[in-house]
Amino acid sequence: MNTTLEICMQELERRRTTALIRQAERLERISREIPQVIAVRKELGLTSVRLSRMILEKQTDLAQGIEQLKGANLALQAREKELLTAHGFPADYLELHYTCPHCKDTGFVNGQRCTCLDALIRQTRLAELNRVSNMQLSSFSTFQLGYYSTEVDPATGVVPRRIMEEIFQFCRHYADAFRPDSRGIFMIGDTGLGKTHLSLAIAQAVIAKGFPVAYGSAQDFLRAVEEEHFGRAAVNRDTLNSLLDVDLLIFDDLGAEFASSFNLSTVYNLINTRCNRRKPTIISTNLSTQELEERYSQRVVSRLFSLLDCLRFVGRDIRQIRSRQQK
Repeated sequence: MNTTLEICMQELERRRTTALIRQAERLERISREIPQVIAVRKELGLTSVRLSRMILEKQTDLAQGIEQLKGANLALQAREKELLTAHGFPADYLELHYTCPHCKDTGFVNGQRCTCLDALIRQTRLAELNRVSNMQLSSFSTFQLGYYSTEVDPATGVVPRRIMEEIFQFCRHYADAFRPDSRGIFMIGDTGLGKTHLSLAIAQAVIAKGFPVAYGSAQDFLRAVEEEHFGRAAVNRDTLNSLLDVDLLIFDDLGAEFASSFNLSTVYNLINTRCNRRKPTIISTNLSTQELEERYSQRVVSRLFSLLDCLRFVGRDIRQIRSRQQK
């Protein structure tokens, strides 16, 4: 399997090839519509031949000859642009148009990695992370408050729809006002109450703003980190650093992963490092506070509640309600 860098270099090669093909297509069009431009370009192409002839003939005033060639070239270049613009084409229509003008889609500038290659590496890693998730992006428009009761829940003493409407508005405002240094969110509550739906509705809105988002289950992410750490991964990636660096990390269903000391330390590292870097994380779990403390220790749970805005979801399992309605 190709490494992330190899995949990115292949993409850059594809971009260079595409730029050459597009230029050839434009040249073909101009040769049909403005043949005078092609004549000018042929004249420009003879420059190197004339220069070689000057050197071979050992002209006494080579410097003067070169200056004359430069002047002639500039005049020809100006003539080409005049012809193009006179026929409604941009002056640079026949130039190579690279995706990145700084490195010309090579990925390097003066021996250093170009910012476009760094961005492409991040995008590729993020795509690989999100590919392991089976979850589909949801939206706020498809979130239905009608599934939540308007009666007081005797177990909690609250009206589920009222609480969930507040949570819904909080999440929508969070998405609208999202910044890369926003606080994270800790969604806690029983299964089937809309935690995944709202977290992914936030993801959809944040992605639409142009921010990179990694979304997936804790189980999938932690398995990938563990396989890479112990050299069992089929593909050479850097999942942990990608999870630490992404603008928004959505860590769904915390507690469903295999319980191990490695996973425990990884969870704490993710939470602590991202919070220290002021990078927002959305974590959801079906576990109660007591179950979380038994599984992850009081230190981890304390970090969750102190560093993230806690949203407690209430109500009855929506999936069960839908299932009964469909019968």
